Amino acid sequence: MAYSNKNIKKLLDKPLIAHTIEQALQSKLFEHIVVSTDSDEIAKISKEYGAEVFFKREEELSSDISGKLDVIKDAFIRSEEYYNKKFDVLVDLDATAPLREVYDIINAVKQFKEENNSNLITAVPSRKSPYFNLIEVTKDDRVVLSIIRAI
Repeated sequence: MAYSNKNIKKLLDKPLIAHTIEQALQSKLFEHIVVSTDSDEIAKISKEYGAEVFFKREEELSSDISGKLDVIKDAFIRSEEYYNKKFDVLVDLDATAPLREVYDIINAVKQFKEENNSNLITAVPSRKSPYFNLIEVTKDDRVVLSIIRAI
């Protein structure tokens, strides 16, 4: 179980995940707001803020090396089974991106639908080169790329 509690650390007197759940609710766009987690504590807090948590994520999807797309696919399949319904659209709102505004969510979904997109990914321009984060200075003052790390 890879569990760091980052999603329930306090930000402005609320757990981090609460901001995302509240934004999703305020947008009034979603039939269901489902949280996928392997943590009983995150599940409890998510429910308190209005999300639905009806399953616990499998251990193989909860490690530090688990792929996000596999987690999303798992949650989507479980949701369709749980609600006995096929869903046309899935919106992934990261708990670690609480600075978005509700109108950003609304406008992104509107654009997705109006342009008949198959997917939509939001981003912002980087303030510095992303390669800055891909180097590492070793103890002997060598600079090395750290794109691939042994696991």
